[in-house]
Order: sequence, then structure tokens, then C-alpha cells
Amino acid sequence: MNSKDINKGFSQLNKGLNEIDKELKQLKKENQQQTDNSTLEVLSAMSESMRKRDANEKSIQLALNGTYEFFKVTSNARLDKSSINRLSSTENPAQQNITSFGIPLSEFTTQQLTWLWDKRIPQGKITVLEGDPGMSKSLLAIDIAAHVSTGRPLPGDSTGKKGNVILIAPEDGVADTIKPRMEAAAGDLSQVHLLNTVESLDVTDLKNVNFYQRPFSLSRNLFELERTIKQTKAILVVLDPLTAVLGHNIDSSRDQNIREIFTPLALLAERNNCAILIIRHLKKGTSDNLLHRGAGSIGIIAAARSGLTIFYDPADEKKRVLTTTKSNLVELPNNLSYQVLQNASGDPYIQWLGEYNFDISTITGPGINLSFPREEIIKVLKNSSHSLDLKEIAEQTGLNYRTLRTTVSRMHDAGLIARPIRGSYTTLEQDAESKKRLEAQRKAFSFAALFSTDATDATDANTTDSPKESSK
Repeated sequence: MNSKDINKGFSQLNKGLNEIDKELKQLKKENQQQTDNSTLEVLSAMSESMRKRDANEKSIQLALNGTYEFFKVTSNARLDKSSINRLSSTENPAQQNITSFGIPLSEFTTQQLTWLWDKRIPQGKITVLEGDPGMSKSLLAIDIAAHVSTGRPLPGDSTGKKGNVILIAPEDGVADTIKPRMEAAAGDLSQVHLLNTVESLDVTDLKNVNFYQRPFSLSRNLFELERTIKQTKAILVVLDPLTAVLGHNIDSSRDQNIREIFTPLALLAERNNCAILIIRHLKKGTSDNLLHRGAGSIGIIAAARSGLTIFYDPADEKKRVLTTTKSNLVELPNNLSYQVLQNASGDPYIQWLGEYNFDISTITGPGINLSFPREEIIKVLKNSSHSLDLKEIAEQTGLNYRTLRTTVSRMHDAGLIARPIRGSYTTLEQDAESKKRLEAQRKAFSFAALFSTDATDATDANTTDSPKESSK
């Protein structure tokens, strides 16, 4: 037998082994599905039997979780946690083998669209609030929650909506950050409920079965979230930030993973007419399309009906501009300006400054959101009593001259700073004031020149008439 025949034999053998491997995987998959279906049937029967005997929801959940853990160990059952939670809910009884043919639109009741914040945050929908780190996104979310908790109208809204708020913010300390900031924003603390953790069943010790607290996760705890919304009658849920609550097994950049979570989340919001406000960061890169700047999959902003973005005010680094970058339901509202102040205890809060009426393209263009070098450039220009050239800016900022020259040129092209004369730069605000002074001086000079001309004409006339009078 030659090498060619041997290779052919090995090839056929590998092909046969691959086919066997595929069949084994398929058989394993079918066996797993059978095990899961049988387990689900047993749990369904248990929940129905306990419900008929008036067992409460928590007792049913405890029994179902314990039984499932038994089947998971003995039969390798693998069920989704949400399916078990639904079985224990008194409002979602198990319904097996029901054929669905869809629901005609005629069966639905027409409802009026309502707003938690007029034209910015719709009720029963998902809204995304985004911005770079340090842009006060969390503080703004707390301010919104504080307004809702007391019923005070938000800027640009004539009527306030009062109700309970669910806050899920695992990255901030409750005692030293969240509570003081909510107090600084004049919120009603009794109306704001924290859901950073949920109860879970610990069955590692079968003799001592207990509940324990674990971090909230959108991928596992939508049932608990909806139950809390119903119990508190919440009209707003804040998720801050999204990456901290997605779940460790969810990749925020994968569109399929995101849609598997956001589709049921959107349905949850609609069922309960509750606004879901999601906080996320912007990407480090830039894009001409504002909707592509948010971190993670495009499916995040696609699932939202409204998108809000925070930018720096180019004329004052202490101020922020809140823009609506996506609105599927109404026309875009006016942009708003605000600044961050501190109370006597040093806790920050939002002070609203009214509408921002400047050309928004100067701050929403790609790369416009101010980096540290741009902030430093604007700072030295603002602190200077006169316009500065590149050498003066480099000396006062400590930035590399070659890099500075490119940065300043781009900032001027983007409309972030002014160039009153070639090679000299200043802030937009100072340039506007300088132009006003020059215009006032020009008018004053023209006015003075007018009187000067009249006086000269009168003198010339008197001088001309004198010889005539003498000749007479």
C-alpha cells in the first residue's frame, strides 16, 4: 500500500469520525432538550398544585428553585432562570402547549403617548443618556429622579410627573454619594428605591437552604425588576451605567446579545408604562453620525425611542449642554444648558440655565467634545485679557508646539474658538464682546465725525460770507 492510499484511508476515517461526532452532539442536544422539557413539566405541575392550595409567591419560588437545583445535579437539567421565575409568579401562570395565531390590532386599546419629561423621556419606553466620563451623567440622572420623586417640572416641561423611582447604580456608594446627591437635588428619599442586589437561593448546603444577595443583572433579573416596578408603582427606572448591570456573560458590543436583553426590556417598559433611563459612555473614537458614538452595539440606541447626549459648552468649560440626538416620537426639542454647583456640604447638584440657542453643530461635530488639551487651550484664552498667538498659548499650557498648532487650527475650524486677526486666538465670548466694543466705538466715531463735519461747514460758510459783507 502506497502513501496515497494511506492518506486516503485516514481521510475517510476522519470523515467518518466527524459524522459520528455530529450525531453524538445532536443526540446529546436532543437528550438535553428532553431533560429540560421534562424538568419544566414537573416544575409547572408543582407551581399549579401549590397555587391551587393558596401558597404565596415566595413559597412557590423557594420550592421551584430547590427542586430545580435537585434536577440540575441529578439529571443535568439546564433551564433559563427567568422561565422558573415566571412559574412562581401569580400574575404569570404557566401555560403549556397553547397554539398562538397572533392578536388582531382591533383587540388592542388605543392609548395616548405620555411623557415623563416632555419630548425627552417618554413613559413606557427606553431612553439612553450618554456622554464622556466626567460629564455629570449620573448627577443628571439623579436630578431627573429627584424631580420625578417630588413632581417638580423639569426644564422645558409645563407639568411635572410625580411617582416612585427605581435606581440601579452599583458603581456609586449609597451613603456617601447617592443619598447626599439626592438630598442636594431636593428629592423625596422615600420615593426612590435602590435595587442594586436581588435575593438568590443558596442550595450549596441542603441542610441549611438560605437566600443571599447578589448583584442585579439585566440578563437574569428582568422578572425581579418587573415585580419591583409593580410593587412600588414606579414610573421611572434608572440603570447607571449599562455596562455594570448587563451581566457578566453579555457582550455589549454584540448586537445579538444586546437585542436578546433589550427586546424584553422594552416590552417590560411598555407593559408597566414605566420609563427606562439607561446611562452609557461614548466611544473614544469619533463619528459623523451621533447615533454611532455610544459605546457598545448599535442595538442599544436602536432599542431606545429617545436619545440624550451631554456636551461641553465651548464658551465655558464649567457649563454643559443637553441635546436630544434621537427622537422617534416627536420633533427634536430645544437644547438645554446647565452647570454643576456645590451646596454647603460640598455635594454637587445641577443648576439649570435655560435653553441653549447657539448653533449646536459647533459642539456635536466629530471630535468636538473637549479633550484635556482643548480644555487647557480654552482655559488660558479665557483667562487672558487679550488674544494670544500660538507661542503664548504653548508657553501657558505647556503643550507641544507642533501638536498645539494642529489642535488650535481644528478648534477654529470647528467654531470652538475665534481668530480676530491672523495668528491670534481668543474665546468666542471674548471675541463677541470685542466686536461689540469695536462696533460701539465705530458708531461713536461716526456720530462725532458728523458733528465735526457740520461745524466745519458752518465755519467755512462764515469765512466765505465775510468778504461779501466788506465789499458792500
